[in-house]
This record gives sequence, structure tokens and C-alpha cells, in this order.
Amino acid sequence: MKALSGSEEAFTGLEAAIVLIAFVVVAAVFSYVVLGAGFFTTQKSQEVVHAGVTAASSNIVVLGDVYGFNGTPFGDVAMGGTMTRINFTIGLSAGGTPIDLQRTTLVYSNATGRYEIGQFASWNNGLGGTPPNGNWTVVRISGGDVNNLLEKGEQADIAVRIFGARPVIARDWFTLEIQPIEGATLTIRKTAPGAIDIVQKLF
Repeated sequence: MKALSGSEEAFTGLEAAIVLIAFVVVAAVFSYVVLGAGFFTTQKSQEVVHAGVTAASSNIVVLGDVYGFNGTPFGDVAMGGTMTRINFTIGLSAGGTPIDLQRTTLVYSNATGRYEIGQFASWNNGLGGTPPNGNWTVVRISGGDVNNLLEKGEQADIAVRIFGARPVIARDWFTLEIQPIEGATLTIRKTAPGAIDIVQKLF
């Protein structure tokens, strides 16, 4: 009887197929992981860029002129010709997102120091007209609905009473920084004239 000779060709082909399938599966899984990581990184990059643009761009602008008042019309002692109240109007810049005025901070600074001005507002009972000493308030909002949001097309009249911090004297410079909860700070820097009247436009 002739012995049958064994052949390993079929087994070799099967092993090669198994190895190939294993390589394909591993490559597919690796590709999925790499693509997922790439999509995640791209999304995070977009979020960072968007947050950076939002923080760097100022959403608010000053509309019109800035006016200073001698304290006499508001019951303050003029103290030899000083300026104790500043009024100006703000609005949104082109493409600016709404600003929550209730969560906005105002800082006053001059040659002697830096002071945070408190906010005086009653959003439920109407807007304040004359803020107390060392406070600021929204006198009125025009061009839209009256709430704590400054929205597109609206203008907010702001009154700052700095008597409690330090009155502005003749030729004195000062800076008002309006810091919304989002977006860049709006800085207003002005210099008082040589002689302070009851009302003056500031440059």
C-alpha cells in the first residue's frame, strides 16, 4: 500500500488569509481612532478660535459724545469747580452679540488710583435716573425693549457718579473701563477742561 504524502499548501493559504484579515481589521480600527482624534482636535481648535475672537473683539461702542457735569444739578457740593457725574451712550458694534448690562462692571481710574464703581439699577422697577455717590446706572434704553440686555439697535444711556471715589478737577484725566461678561473691555479716556462748567463736552 502506497502511503499518502501530506500537503501543507492549503493550510498555508488559510494562515495567510487569517493574517491578512487581522491586518485589515487592525488597520480599520487604527484609522477610526486616528480620524476620531483628528475630528476632536479640529472641533476643539474651532472652539478655541471662536472663544479668542469673542474675547478679543469689543461688542460695545460709544455713540456720540461724553459729557461731564458739575455736581450742583444733582445735589453734590461743587467743591470749587469739580466734575462729579459723567454721561454717555453705548450701543452694540456691527455684528456684536447682546451684552448683559446687569453683569457688566465699570472701573474708574485717574492719577491717584483705580476704583470699581458699583452698579445702581432696579431692573424690576424701572431704570434708575440718578445713581448714588460712587455708583453708575442705566438711565434709559431706547430703540428696543427695556430689559437688562443691550441688543442690536438699542442704545443705553449711562450715568456715572464718581463723587464718592474722587471728583474730576480741572485738567484732570480719567479713564472709564466698561467690562462686559463677554468680549473685550471698552475704555473711555477723557481730560477735563481748564474750567469746569455745569455741563461740558469731554475730549
